[in-house]
Amino acid sequence: MQAGDLVKWRTPFDTLEWPEDRVGIIISVDHWVDSGAPDKNFGTDVVVLWPSGKLQDFFEDELEIVDEAR
Repeated sequence: MQAGDLVKWRTPFDTLEWPEDRVGIIISVDHWVDSGAPDKNFGTDVVVLWPSGKLQDFFEDELEIVDEAR
């Protein structure tokens, strides 16, 4: 994943208010490592901008890249 990719949220909490076709754009990707336990505590945070203008943070595995070829 990288900035500019189009993504969908894999499992929104309230699917009644979250249409399946809602697509956001990745604004930033931050790979981090805890210096105190680098082999156990690390991850990737992704910031997504939604069509509503809302910015949200996600873990990388919560998002699915949208196939732009469709």
